[in-house]
Amino acid sequence: MSTNDNKAIVRRYFEEVLDNRRLEVLGEIVAMDCIIHRPEAPEPIRGLEAFKHALERILQVYSEFTTTIHDLVGEEDRVACRLSHHAVNRGEWTSRLGRHDVAGKPVSWSAIAIFRFRDGKIAEEWVSRDELGMLIQLRILR
Repeated sequence: MSTNDNKAIVRRYFEEVLDNRRLEVLGEIVAMDCIIHRPEAPEPIRGLEAFKHALERILQVYSEFTTTIHDLVGEEDRVACRLSHHAVNRGEWTSRLGRHDVAGKPVSWSAIAIFRFRDGKIAEEWVSRDELGMLIQLRILR
C-alpha cells in the first residue's frame, strides 16, 4: 500500500466510522489484532472487537460529532493527522478528572493521531487530545 492509500484509510476512519457512526467499516480498515492508545483508556485497547466496543461507548456520549482534518502527513508505514473534533454532549462525560454532567453542551478540541499500518490496515493508533481545553470549554475548570 502507498502512503496515499494509507491517508485515504485515515480519512475513511474519521469520515465514515466516527462522523457517520458506521462501525461496521472498522473490519475493512483495522487489523484484527490492532492496538489503540487513547487518553481515556488506562491500558491500550487490544483487538478489533474491543476497539469497536470502545468506539460505541465514546460515540454514545455525543449526540453530534464531526471531524475536520487539518493535516495528513505520511511516511513509510505511518500517517500522522492533526485534526479537530466538534461535538454536542448527550449526558455524562468522563475525563481523567472524573465524570461530569455536560448534557447538551457543545465542545470542540484539537487532537493529534498517529496511525501505523500493516497489510493495508490500521495496526496501531496513538491519540493525544487537548483535554484541558475541553474541561475549560465545558466549565468544569475555570
